[in-house]
Amino acid sequence: MAGFFIFALAFAIVLTVVVRLVRLRVRRELPELRGLGLTLGFVALLLAGWWFATHGQTVEDRLVAPLILPSPLEVLKAFPRLHFDQGLVRSALTSFTRVTLGFSLAVIVALPLGIYMATFPPIAAFFRPLALIGAYVPIVVFVPLTLAWFGLNETQKIGFLFIGCFVALLPMVIKSISKVPAAYLDVAVTKGATEWQLVRHVLFPVAQADIWDNLRAVYGVGWGWIILAEVVNAERGLGYLMSISERRGHTAAIFAIIIVIVLIAVACDQLWRLGGRLLFPYVRK
Repeated sequence: MAGFFIFALAFAIVLTVVVRLVRLRVRRELPELRGLGLTLGFVALLLAGWWFATHGQTVEDRLVAPLILPSPLEVLKAFPRLHFDQGLVRSALTSFTRVTLGFSLAVIVALPLGIYMATFPPIAAFFRPLALIGAYVPIVVFVPLTLAWFGLNETQKIGFLFIGCFVALLPMVIKSISKVPAAYLDVAVTKGATEWQLVRHVLFPVAQADIWDNLRAVYGVGWGWIILAEVVNAERGLGYLMSISERRGHTAAIFAIIIVIVLIAVACDQLWRLGGRLLFPYVRK
């Protein structure tokens, strides 16, 4: 524990010193190409450190044992075994389907509920406990609960992902609608807009770009919970493969599965980002 504390403190100190020495300017716009270069630089530095810590012909020659941290080459060699012996692609498609279904169900419920809670105080008062669940109840507790509710089947996994996405999305939608300036509503009222028209033609259109960003973020949350969703009686899926690899002591396979999850999540995030640019070109980000 002391080592973790020292590392965290040293990291904060070194980062502060670098910021001061480089003389960075507060919120100064960074060219996209330069930002990409800095990101690639971090990745290169991380890979170099990974290679250095795991370099060596024997276990004794390495700084870190392969059971704790396999080398990059060992992780790459784990991909063919995962694909041909354990159906990596099929498991990835299964996990993608589960995340997408759970997320879609959450959107169907949380989107209108969040809009109405932010618009009509009686609705907000009635459903306030649902918003509090996301703020104070750890999502992990829903693993045994969904097992008790739905059993050891596919419904349990999708139900868990639905709950995880729902409790994350609901307060975001409420916040997005609440941020719409009252001046827009006042102008619409003076034009004779009805209550429903205020919701349909003012609140939602003004907030929809922000809501889209929230959907993008919550879809990533779904990928963050996929391991927990597939940890029990999954039979297939990336979480199932990780659980099997952990029991067999195949650390390299675990790292390979993590890389697959990250790549899928990043690819989906970029698709969400592209969709946002096409749907809301007036938003500059």
